[in-house]
Amino acid sequence: MTRLRSLTSTNSARCRWHWFAALLLVSGSLSQASAQNSIFNIVPSPSPNGRGNTFNAVTALSANEAWAVGFQNDSQLNGARTLTEHWDGAKWSVVPSPNPGSTPACRGFNTGNVLNAVAAVHPTSVWAVGFSFECSGVQKPMILHFNGTAWKTVASPALLNNNAGLNGIVVLAANNIYAAGFQPAANGAVLTLVEHFDGHSWSVVPTPNANDTGNLLSSISANSPHDIWAVGNQVAPNTAVKTLALHFDGMSWSVVPTPNPVTGSELDQNALTSAHAISVNDVTAAGFIVDFITQRQLTLIEHWDGARWTVIETPNVSTAAGSVNILTGVSGAFSNDLYTAGFFSNSSTAGQPKTLVEHFFHALTVCKWARFETRSACGCAAV
Repeated sequence: MTRLRSLTSTNSARCRWHWFAALLLVSGSLSQASAQNSIFNIVPSPSPNGRGNTFNAVTALSANEAWAVGFQNDSQLNGARTLTEHWDGAKWSVVPSPNPGSTPACRGFNTGNVLNAVAAVHPTSVWAVGFSFECSGVQKPMILHFNGTAWKTVASPALLNNNAGLNGIVVLAANNIYAAGFQPAANGAVLTLVEHFDGHSWSVVPTPNANDTGNLLSSISANSPHDIWAVGNQVAPNTAVKTLALHFDGMSWSVVPTPNPVTGSELDQNALTSAHAISVNDVTAAGFIVDFITQRQLTLIEHWDGARWTVIETPNVSTAAGSVNILTGVSGAFSNDLYTAGFFSNSSTAGQPKTLVEHFFHALTVCKWARFETRSACGCAAV
């Protein structure tokens, strides 16, 4: 396996991930001590469906204005309905949202309505994207908008073929919004998909692809209208899954080379699931690698310094064979204070996933990543 490289900051401090591990899995007393010192608290949120409820994304405008979106399991085996909840500063509450895939003709059959991302212009203009499919099984991009009163379905551009979806969204202004995902080609290949809202309607923006077989965008982030990043992964026959990054300079999109820590086997995987742009020379992407030879999945962080992407050393709960450590999101208010979240599992969890949060903090010559291990929505103490 390729050794993960560390990034040196401008003051020559060596940036690396450290981990804070209060193992909630060991004993009740340790769990209690961890909860008392945790930087996180469990906040009650409604679970309207007894069959299952999942949040995929959250966004906050202020201490009393936030949205979380995802899906709730339907009564059918593989069915799903949208889930949108609002935070008013005191409590979370469910806000009804449409399900374009659940048409009257499909009553009693499997339909899907899943929200993957959410972003807000202001409290009376919130956007959420994902995908939906009717009982015919054809998957389509789904766009919802909250106007301050109710969520409504907004038309998504017609594509050459269906079986497409949106995974990320970024708001630059009320009339300048981008969403990213994937779409199929005429020959069945998977291509990148970026859609743009100009204040009136959504349209497909031409984007390049790293190959002609498989290209998927998982996240999109922007520093300015002239500095937008979208990340994901690329797939080709008889080769490892590789990372993928697209950049928009205000005129056009281009593929930017990104590192791939593991490529020794065609069954290896390198994937970026989230991006967070701070400035033109400070972008962080999170994801994971699958090392087929050692049979483990490890966290992955890559950083853009204005000239190139490099891999940053990150902690893992376990690096033993069979362990899973995956990062699904990254965000932060400042370049020296970032959080990334995901999940992990290993033999100590009996293969069941547990939430995982890692923190990057840079103060003067101290530059470190720290890991907070969590259970449900609760963080752990540093030890």
